[in-house]
Amino acid sequence: MIVYSDTSWLLSYLNEDDENHASARASAEKLAGHDFVVCEVHLLELPAAIRAATHRAHDPVPEPVARRVINRFDRAVTGKILLRKEVDMKDSVAMARSLGETHGWKARHTTFDLWHLAAAWSLSAGVFLTFDHRQGKIAGLMGMGR
Repeated sequence: MIVYSDTSWLLSYLNEDDENHASARASAEKLAGHDFVVCEVHLLELPAAIRAATHRAHDPVPEPVARRVINRFDRAVTGKILLRKEVDMKDSVAMARSLGETHGWKARHTTFDLWHLAAAWSLSAGVFLTFDHRQGKIAGLMGMGR
């Protein structure tokens, strides 16, 4: 089975200082043996998100921690712990737009939230891991339980 995680889950998984780290590790252990995938969406968003977190006014992530998280992510991709899959850009963008039209009027969803869902769908993910309840709800509706 293909396991797709959004950036919030990956950041928690890769950072032992994160409040959701233990939960992320526990869910990964339950899914051991399955294919954890990443795609272009992760490669773009994860480093940008953790760098942005170093600039937060409240509880910023220290730069050495952010650099460590990016390094761990890159090593996990290079070492094939996280399997890199290419997403069809045209299809994933069209799907993200469709998800935005369907769900974006009822709740706030960022571009990357929608694009992660579309990429997971495009890659036929059976599970979508996230700490964002809005994303999780849509993933469930799409058949990607947690």
